[in-house]
Amino acid sequence: MKPTNLAQALAIDSQLCLPGSAGRLLKQIRDIEHVAPLFRDAGLIKPVKRPTVVSLAVSGIASHSCIQKALGGFIYASAAVRTDLMIQENKISTTGTDSVSELDDIDFEAQRKRLDLVEMRHCYALVEKLLTQGSTTNLILMDTPLFIGRDMIPLKRNVRHWTEYVKTRDAIDRFWQQHRESLFPWNPAGPVLTSILAERFSAIVSIARQDLRTVEGRKHLLISDGFDESATKNLEGLDERLMGIGDTRFINGILGNFTRTIAFRMTENRARLEPTKAVEHGVIGFHFRSARTGQIQMAQLAGEESDWDTELLDTVASRLMILDMQNRKKTMPLPQLLSRQQLSILEKFTAYYRQGLNEALRNNEVENTWLSGLDKGFE
Repeated sequence: MKPTNLAQALAIDSQLCLPGSAGRLLKQIRDIEHVAPLFRDAGLIKPVKRPTVVSLAVSGIASHSCIQKALGGFIYASAAVRTDLMIQENKISTTGTDSVSELDDIDFEAQRKRLDLVEMRHCYALVEKLLTQGSTTNLILMDTPLFIGRDMIPLKRNVRHWTEYVKTRDAIDRFWQQHRESLFPWNPAGPVLTSILAERFSAIVSIARQDLRTVEGRKHLLISDGFDESATKNLEGLDERLMGIGDTRFINGILGNFTRTIAFRMTENRARLEPTKAVEHGVIGFHFRSARTGQIQMAQLAGEESDWDTELLDTVASRLMILDMQNRKKTMPLPQLLSRQQLSILEKFTAYYRQGLNEALRNNEVENTWLSGLDKGFE
């Protein structure tokens, strides 16, 4: 058999596979174009009215952590920054900022998952500080989940990871016990605490593939958000069409400018969320998109179906959309974007901390400090 170099093999394969790939993609596009109007008519996809004049007080919290090698091990820095904005008739001003941080050494065990828990704790600490100051903000944004998912809960044998988990779980539980009545919907005049998460399409995609004509298929939907049961007959047989469409292509195809999905209960994962007592009061979510070129995001809110309706959810969604800003192909609300910019110094500061740590150990400064004055105690 005559040998073929790689460039020739790829050229031949591209010519052979191109028609089939193009045909499959065209079929998926046609399927999405067929499904999208049916989802809109059934109330599964909702256009959101764009306000012309905006007056809003909003606080956005961004968190970040970084790890660097040091002295054969690792050190980390984790921080969260809150930026408070006031928008009065479309005029924006910054009214305040706050932050929390910590630096320490860390071993190799589940580093990223442990720092995810640290970031959640930092975000809640900043929300708590804002509430105790008596702020009149309308909307508080976090970039971490409201509650701890099962995938973030470690095995007890991972001692350090488990300790971090218990610490975070207890902090979240204590927050909701002390401040639930200060937040919307329990306090109609209170701020709305919202978690903004990128992507995470599995919830709405799994709902779309259910038989929405049945009670079982609709159990995750918030019927109070305007679901039209009479239109479900048009959704019959869509499962076969959706099976060949990937989750990302599907959600990108049905969500356009200033649109959101119907709200859904997070009951699919409720038994897997912690802390249990805080989750018992309900968790809902919806996906939204501010622009066709923008990133699809998921908003997570506390409360049950009885606490929310279409008007309230549209108000939250429209506020999130008008705050969206594009940054390096990622979309995030303006106050969180400003907070993220402050967090850009974290890597440089961690490197500086590592340098100082190396110098302190090299010069024996730490031991000398500990031992200084020891002799005086025996005089």
